[in-house]
Amino acid sequence: MNVLAVIYNAEFLRRITSRSFLAGTVIGAVGILLISVLPNVLGNLGGDTKRIALAGDPLVTATARTLLARDFKIVAVLPPLAAPPTTEFLDQNGRVGVIAELSRDAKGLRVVAYARDPSQFRGTFARDLAPLQIALGTGLPVTAVREHLTVPVEVRGVGGKFADESSAVAAKGVAYLFVFLLYLAILLNAQSIMASVAEEKTSRIAELLVAAVDPAQLLTAKVLASASTGFIQLGVWVLVGILSGREASTMFAHNAAGAESLANAVGPLAVPPGEVLGFIAFFFVGFLQYAVLYAAAASLINRTEDLGSVAMPLVIPVVVGFILAQIGLNFPNAPWMQFFSQVPLLSPFVMFTRIAVSNVPVWQVVLSLALDVVAAYVLVRLAGKVYRVGLLLYGRPPSFRQILVTLRS
Repeated sequence: MNVLAVIYNAEFLRRITSRSFLAGTVIGAVGILLISVLPNVLGNLGGDTKRIALAGDPLVTATARTLLARDFKIVAVLPPLAAPPTTEFLDQNGRVGVIAELSRDAKGLRVVAYARDPSQFRGTFARDLAPLQIALGTGLPVTAVREHLTVPVEVRGVGGKFADESSAVAAKGVAYLFVFLLYLAILLNAQSIMASVAEEKTSRIAELLVAAVDPAQLLTAKVLASASTGFIQLGVWVLVGILSGREASTMFAHNAAGAESLANAVGPLAVPPGEVLGFIAFFFVGFLQYAVLYAAAASLINRTEDLGSVAMPLVIPVVVGFILAQIGLNFPNAPWMQFFSQVPLLSPFVMFTRIAVSNVPVWQVVLSLALDVVAAYVLVRLAGKVYRVGLLLYGRPPSFRQILVTLRS
């Protein structure tokens, strides 16, 4: 077995059994599960604006209940209230978030809603009751009014990747989920590499390692081992997200594009194989680029307390790439988005988003991946030089001029 394989095996086993890796994986999985179940749990415990009770004229509440059933869970129907309800009264009637009292007057329907959080209740409730208000004012049947208030609109794609709205929304949700996981995996694992290198250097273990092993092989083995554990961690999170069901996937998609269709798509992981391969390819080259940068930067410090100041500049392109990917969900083929999808360090985020939500010309995908591979190779070479010198450099941190001299050598 060659030296690289030995170092890789040792580093991989050390990482996959480390407390930080296990804790990060478990915390991430538990977080996904909590995102899935917490909204319902909190809603059942404290009530929310979707769990409501109706009070008032039985004839009015019976019709209103039918109209509201699409968007609200009607927990109870009560007679007219004798006095404004208290929190205890809401708890006694199914822990509802709102009690809406309905009555008729000369102007038609009158509603007084008693809500735990008044800022989150009005729009949908008023829209659902609009047919009843019109029916009371015109004398027409509620069913007839409701039919005429609904305008059927069918949205069809033109020249794009998707034929209808639901599939487009689902694709945006899946893209957001995958890019978020890419962002999280890069930050956690790349900074783990930085912490490992800093620990070896400050404890003087690096001196022994460099004396026995080529620093370039040591750096390569560390990056490959971290990438392997990153893939494992990512796989666990994706699996937990799938198994946690509709609500977890809906929550991840909320900031991207709304979400009901995503739940249907992510449930069975309805992602084309080409997109999965694209995600893996861009994840690997993106992770490699950031990992070698973090390792090289960590080799320059002399105290672990300095990790934060060294890591901060390297976090910026990760955050910028993540933000650009979110913008790319809505403007995947804008000229400036096409440009950023060809820029190393940013393209792993932006190009995958474009692939997921639009028809990207094959030559652009190939060019982006090729540029990323070339950039990764150049960064490995340059970072290897800095890493080789930095591990044995103690005392004052090297100046920028010293780093340039090292890179030119």
